[in-house]
Amino acid sequence: MVITAAAPVRKSKKELLSEWRHQEVLDAARHIFAKLGYAAANVEEIAKEAGMAKGTVYLYFKSKEEVFAAVLASDLESLTNRTIEGMSAAKTFREQITVFLELRLDYIRNNADFLNIYFAEFGSRGSRSPLIAGVIDREFQRGIEFLRKCLTEAIARGELRAMPAEHAAFAIFDLARGFAERHLRGWATIPLEEDFECTRTLILRGLRK
Repeated sequence: MVITAAAPVRKSKKELLSEWRHQEVLDAARHIFAKLGYAAANVEEIAKEAGMAKGTVYLYFKSKEEVFAAVLASDLESLTNRTIEGMSAAKTFREQITVFLELRLDYIRNNADFLNIYFAEFGSRGSRSPLIAGVIDREFQRGIEFLRKCLTEAIARGELRAMPAEHAAFAIFDLARGFAERHLRGWATIPLEEDFECTRTLILRGLRK
């Protein structure tokens, strides 16, 4: 008996419209949060930017906090997915860590205003709401687990010295976060590209035999 693959389920026009409106809200919200800041932004401004009634926004989100969490979740999920895809295609750990840092460099360049709002409002773990913390923790754990896997494989290949891979993964993420925050907050005294190279060199020299 020949078994054929099931045809993909086609989404209805209503489902496609709902997804489109949901994305429109996220795009509008990202712009409004970056422009006004978290405290000054409101659902009415987001709806106006999206070209829809305030009630339509409330069909998808219960509060401003939910909208912000959804924007953050969308951005972090996309960044994690692109990181995993790019690092999976790399052949050496040097190439992998370059992909890891380059994607974060690109995200900083293209989302500086929104990231500044995040660091100002939710940068401290103690200042995060459970909703925001859940979004961040989920994608952070995905990223840590994948980086741990890459480190373990590189150690097995003899490319890196023996070490606890999970500890190294956490350290790399800490360095990447510091790299982003010091430039967004204006603390850095060297250009972004130069700091990128310094951070990459520091990571590789610390991990190699």
